[in-house]
Amino acid sequence: MSIITYSMKKDWNKKLSKNFCAYEFACNDRSDEFKVATELVETLQQIRDHFGKPVLISSAYRTPAYNISIGGSSRSQHCLGTAADIHINGVDPIRIALYVASLPYFQKHGGIGYYSRAQVTGGFVHVDVRENYSRWVSKSGTAYQVVSKIMPTIRQGSKDCTGGVSYAVTVLQRHLGLKVDGIFGAGTKAKLVEWQKAHRLAADGICGMATWSSF
Repeated sequence: MSIITYSMKKDWNKKLSKNFCAYEFACNDRSDEFKVATELVETLQQIRDHFGKPVLISSAYRTPAYNISIGGSSRSQHCLGTAADIHINGVDPIRIALYVASLPYFQKHGGIGYYSRAQVTGGFVHVDVRENYSRWVSKSGTAYQVVSKIMPTIRQGSKDCTGGVSYAVTVLQRHLGLKVDGIFGAGTKAKLVEWQKAHRLAADGICGMATWSSF
């Protein structure tokens, strides 16, 4: 993990990638110094390239004092420079979360948190590049839901697309250790049935809430 310390005074307009500048990762309390993990920038650039729209960062690095002031966790990845809360105008945040989950690094590493809002496109996604694996709740108002509840039910014949909730087949295939093609075919179903039997689930070859929760 490569984490670099920047200065707003010296580096604010420094290009960190094709579409991101240093100032976008600075703490919202306007502190001069801030930290950014190069792996985080690379991940956000992948998201930017995939959707073809600006990725807007609402919160990246946080000083410990600022993090406490907004009620952040004492173990927040934001304080390490490894996290960003993002959204893309006009794109349902669940599509962003599912796309990130489909990336190879995020099969065994990284944090993804999906936070919903009343409007379909009004939420945001937390993305971090921690070494361990973490997925957590989505928030709608004050009601919390486990991540499995936001995953779509998919079955043989399902396929990933860019016009709706997508990338779920890719996520499933990576979980099952299969070659990824984004198409839920007979091979994916057979492997899923094996998984379901091994985990004492209904072996119906349909990936719904119970199966998502088992990963």
